[in-house]
Amino acid sequence: MKLTAEMSLFNSLFDAIPFGIYVADVNTYEVIFVNKAFKSATKNLIGKKCYKAIYYEESPCHFCNIKQLLNEKNEINNQTLIHEKFNEVNDRWYQLQDKCIGWPDGRIAKYSIAVDITELKEVQNSLAEAHAELALKTKMLEVSAITDRLTKIYNRVKLEEVFDYEMSRSNRGESTFSVMILDIDKFKNVNDEYGHLVGDKVLIEFAQILKEQIRTSDTLGRWGGEEFMIICPGTHETDAIKLAEKLRQIIDQYEFTTVGNKTASFGISVFKEGDTDDALVERADKALYQAKNNGRNQVVSF
Repeated sequence: MKLTAEMSLFNSLFDAIPFGIYVADVNTYEVIFVNKAFKSATKNLIGKKCYKAIYYEESPCHFCNIKQLLNEKNEINNQTLIHEKFNEVNDRWYQLQDKCIGWPDGRIAKYSIAVDITELKEVQNSLAEAHAELALKTKMLEVSAITDRLTKIYNRVKLEEVFDYEMSRSNRGESTFSVMILDIDKFKNVNDEYGHLVGDKVLIEFAQILKEQIRTSDTLGRWGGEEFMIICPGTHETDAIKLAEKLRQIIDQYEFTTVGNKTASFGISVFKEGDTDDALVERADKALYQAKNNGRNQVVSF
């Protein structure tokens, strides 16, 4: 009678839980009990191997945790293990709560409470996808905010950010840097003669030439209109002039689409102690203006 009473108590307790529960002998893997919730979803499993009847495996499941629920003497260690499992049989996700208990007939058994979390997983996956999409769009917006729409190089916003950074470093005595402002000579004539679409194409090709020739440490951007700026960290006047002269020669020899040969003028300024942003840019502007007055297609360092 005592055994019957204990079994009745187990049945009542497990049947009161609205989630599927099965109990298996830890030594034979035979299913010795299933609650009402589990019965309603499956056929009769009593006496069958749990790994065969539930998971359709030919041997104990690779994720079986019976050994972790017993101590070295194969006694119950009172641990409760919770894990998630995708059941390929019915294409559902479950959260399994496993624990070993003493069964009323003297055997040690493991019970598993299986909570269907498929909908939760779908929500989690949707949230993960939404987060990934948001992160991608945020990154795209960040890139767009600092990129010139026409030439796809940096815009003035990014140039000013890098400029401020290099100014701070140089004012702390950590380094120095050079700035060059350059533009396409007589660019207005291109727009007047060929139209703005051709002018845009020339700007795109011009930017690509510069991008391919500068160092990876340099920052190239469109300063405005047909004017471009290159910020060269750790570069003194001599090296800045060498780079500008190299770019000038490449541009001079390049055949632009539709318009053929074009030239460019360069104005260079180098950071000096006590410089302000405006002063450094103003010197580069004056150097560019002087290059224009001297006949264009040349490099001037102010």
